[in-house]
Amino acid sequence: MKRVFPALLVAAFFTACGSQKESITEEKNQTNDEFKVISLSIESEKRKLSDMIESIEIMGLEETDEGLLSGVYGLSEVKGRIIFPSGSEGNVFVYSDQGKFISTFNRQGDGPEEYGRIQHLWIKKDTLFIHDGQRGNINKYDFEGKYLGQIKPSIKPTHYYPYHDGYVGDMNGRPINDSLKFNVVFYDDQLKMTGMKNPYKNVIPFPIVTTVNSLAPYNDDLLYREIFSDTVFLIQDNTVKPLLKLDFGTEYLWNDEEMRADGQKAMNSIEKSGLVWIFNSKVGNSKIYMNFNTSFSEAFWLLIDRNSESYYQIDNKKNVEESYAFAPIKWEGDVLLASLNSYDLAELIKEIGPGNATFKKGSTLESIESSENPVLLWVKFKDFN
Repeated sequence: MKRVFPALLVAAFFTACGSQKESITEEKNQTNDEFKVISLSIESEKRKLSDMIESIEIMGLEETDEGLLSGVYGLSEVKGRIIFPSGSEGNVFVYSDQGKFISTFNRQGDGPEEYGRIQHLWIKKDTLFIHDGQRGNINKYDFEGKYLGQIKPSIKPTHYYPYHDGYVGDMNGRPINDSLKFNVVFYDDQLKMTGMKNPYKNVIPFPIVTTVNSLAPYNDDLLYREIFSDTVFLIQDNTVKPLLKLDFGTEYLWNDEEMRADGQKAMNSIEKSGLVWIFNSKVGNSKIYMNFNTSFSEAFWLLIDRNSESYYQIDNKKNVEESYAFAPIKWEGDVLLASLNSYDLAELIKEIGPGNATFKKGSTLESIESSENPVLLWVKFKDFN
């Protein structure tokens, strides 16, 4: 039986002078995109989350009778709207880019126009695409939930991400093409397979599925990291090349060949070994926001500077008994988009200093505190010393 883990387990991201600035930025990105090994350790210097933040921009998400949210861990944006799933019951919410509730729909079910489980969601033009994690198909809807059709893949991956005029898929450890066991599959816009890349050296006998997409946008391309690999790959056109190795060395469970060979032994060791067994990394142009687990419940967070390779463990405690429910969504340049519980906002603003917090049009601290919906934060972190 495959184990399904929620997103939280594994606990979302600018004349002559202008030409000079553009050249410097381009050079910086080129340097970042050369393969690099960053050595990490479970034990590292801690810094409070608020001490690492330079500034935040805040947007509340309006609470209505229909707009009741349990969390926001991923979203898509188009034409003044933000669209995202929330909760485990198949609800999709549509908000304005000022945080005003527009609509919601739910097409979860067993019918031919419904989805069994939302694995991933994205937008192309005026169409909403939902990857049905239960059946492996991609359903198409308009923003009101009207069914527009379905695409069935020739080979069903665990994760998809749209890329150029087609898709890239991750097979998540299920062998494909006999002994080569390719894990990255390229598709056209109708999900017909056009290529395979990145064969496994070996397949870890430890069946697990997470709701965290192993594929993520990175500038105009994609990043890919197989769930038990410590290497992040860059997908450019039809090539897959290593970009980063996030190296815990002997503190990484899967560096032990015995664990790779024996799934039951690995299962028993996860809770007892104290080693990193799973992690999720949000990779930006200059920084990486990472969370990792040393058991099924013990989680840690790191902020890593890609250029200097310096990093700090993030102390997200609000007080002795409570922690900030800070959930990274994605990098937008050097700004991390994240969500936060509304009742945590006032304390976070107090800690970083009111002068370092601004509100988007239509949002106020008073309106946010009167709502139970999470808030969206655009977070600028301080430069590393």
